[in-house]
Amino acid sequence: MNLNNLVITTRIRLARNIAHIPFNYQDRSFYANIANSITRHQCDLTAFNLDELPVRDSLFEQHLISADFLNNAKYGVFVTNTDNTTNIMLGEEDHLRIQAIANRYDLAQTYQTAKQIADQLESEFDIAKDPNLGYLTKCPTNLGGGLRASVMIYLPALTITNKITAIFKELNNQKITIRGIYGENSSSQGCIYQISNQECLTMSDIEALNMIDQVVTRIATTEFSLQRELWQKSPDKIIDKVMRAWGLLTNAHLLSSNEAIEQLVWIKLGIGLKILSFRNNRIVDDLFFITQPATIATNHNLHNADQIICDQKRAEQVREKLLTFRIK
Repeated sequence: MNLNNLVITTRIRLARNIAHIPFNYQDRSFYANIANSITRHQCDLTAFNLDELPVRDSLFEQHLISADFLNNAKYGVFVTNTDNTTNIMLGEEDHLRIQAIANRYDLAQTYQTAKQIADQLESEFDIAKDPNLGYLTKCPTNLGGGLRASVMIYLPALTITNKITAIFKELNNQKITIRGIYGENSSSQGCIYQISNQECLTMSDIEALNMIDQVVTRIATTEFSLQRELWQKSPDKIIDKVMRAWGLLTNAHLLSSNEAIEQLVWIKLGIGLKILSFRNNRIVDDLFFITQPATIATNHNLHNADQIICDQKRAEQVREKLLTFRIK
């Protein structure tokens, strides 16, 4: 069982706050000072004032910054590397949200990347910490290790059959949450979900990571089993759905973001069932995000363009990517 056929990203987020400074502190110079420390020790990272970043809406669509951070743009500072796999939100709900992201299933290494930055900051700044409660955070569910481990996973068979509902109910009381692609209160676009720990006060970081690993492995096993069941029951219907999606995505002149996602679901399922082959299977994962409205507008300088122009560019980009990378 190859979890990377389902897992899109592994994300570790560590929340930290500076002692004796109120939560939601609105002072750009305060965050700039922390950013200077980070970039001084991590030469591959660069700091940006969030309100001066024209790509901030695109960063949100690509799941790199949160809605809260976007709302705090006037004083927030964003620190990131060139491929956005390591980034820090300064001025979100907590003073620091340190994130490490891997485009694969890799909880251990992703955690070590984030922890290294957190440890460096703790050696230089007075981090808010209680001997009994651990790291102090604005949201009580982050108390303890300040850890949120999140796995973004693609679950088409569970979604199509609506068996995902039973998983939601099962995990509800297990210190695990499963949400839509943009976190709390968001929908599961493209059959993509986030599985993460609900709290970390009563367990160590390693225990929380092990818990997530067990849940992800179990859900992935169920998903693969259900995919095989669907295939054995109605292979021609699945092939038809996949090839209809292929035909639409490679021939459409106009393509909305919602329609792109709906059809890419079937392309990704087709890859998993070996109906379609690509030189780089992650191209479909990328298309889920780079075809979003703000990202299309940013990447192609279409901020003031009519919707029809954006839909045309989206169709062109999807068609080009799929045809370029498909193995005949």
